[in-house]
Amino acid sequence: MSFIRAILFSVFAFLPLLIINAFQMLSILWKPISLKWFRRYNNFWANLYWSYVGYMAQTFGGISVKLIGDRLPYDENALVLANHQSAVDIVVQLIVGRVYNRLGDMKFFVKDVLKWVPGPGWGMVFLECIFMKRNWSEDRARVVEQLRKFQKDRVPVWVNIYPEGTRKKPGKLAAAQEFARKSQLPVPRHVLIPRVRGFLATLEGLEGHLHAVYDLTIAYPHRAPTLWDLLSGQGTPVTVEIKRYPIESLPSDPEGRSAWLLKLYQDKDQRLETLMAEIRPDPSLARQRA
Repeated sequence: MSFIRAILFSVFAFLPLLIINAFQMLSILWKPISLKWFRRYNNFWANLYWSYVGYMAQTFGGISVKLIGDRLPYDENALVLANHQSAVDIVVQLIVGRVYNRLGDMKFFVKDVLKWVPGPGWGMVFLECIFMKRNWSEDRARVVEQLRKFQKDRVPVWVNIYPEGTRKKPGKLAAAQEFARKSQLPVPRHVLIPRVRGFLATLEGLEGHLHAVYDLTIAYPHRAPTLWDLLSGQGTPVTVEIKRYPIESLPSDPEGRSAWLLKLYQDKDQRLETLMAEIRPDPSLARQRA
C-alpha cells in the first residue's frame, strides 16, 4: 500500500507540473515586451502549483505543520533562513509561504544542473531562482547581479537559503562537531556550522530592498522524514518556530553579520532540542493508554 500511495502521489504531483511548464513557456512571447507581466504570470502558476503541493502533503502525505513564534507581515521583502535536514523541508517552507500568501514570490538557491530537468527545474527557471554551479568564485558575482535586478525592478521577494549549505547527515554533523571543537565553538547537536558567504552575498545583492530576515527553525519529533515517507503517506507532525529580525537590527559590516549568523545557529541548535522534545510523544502516556 505504501508503494501504491507513493506512485499515485508522484503521478498527481508531477503531471500537473509538466502541464504548467507548457503554460509557462508561453510567457517567453511577452518577456521582451514586459518583464513585469512575465513575472506576474509565472508567479501565478507558482502560487497555484505550490499551494497544490502543500495541500497534497498535508492531506495525503501525513504532514501536519504547526507555526509558532512571530507573526509575519504579508507585504515584506525578506531573506528566509532555515535549518536543512531533508527534502521535506522545502515542502514545509512552501506551507509557510502559503499561510502568508507569498508562494509566488519565493526564490530558492538551487544546483545549476536542475535547470535542465523538466518539471521542477524548468519551473524554477521561469521563476528566476538562483542557480549555483558550486564554484563560489563564479557564483558570487552571478548571485549578486541577479539579486540586484530584483532590487532595481522592486520585485517582491522571499529569498530562501540554507546557510548550512547541505542537509544535516551523520557524517556532516560529525565534521561540524569536530570543527567546532577545534575552533573552540559550542558543539552543535542538531545543526551544521553555517556558511556565511551566501548569506552575505544575498544581503549585499538586496541591499535597500529587504525589510527583514526571517529565521525558520524546523523541528521534527524523532527524525526528519524522507521524501519516500512523504510520498507514501508516512509524514510526521512538524513545528516551525518563526523569528523576524528587522533588517536594521543586523550589523552593517560583513564581520558583524557573520558573527550574527553564527550566533543565530548556536541558538537554533538549543531551540531544536526543546522543540523536538515538545512534539515527541511521551512514552509514559503511551504505556498508560495501552
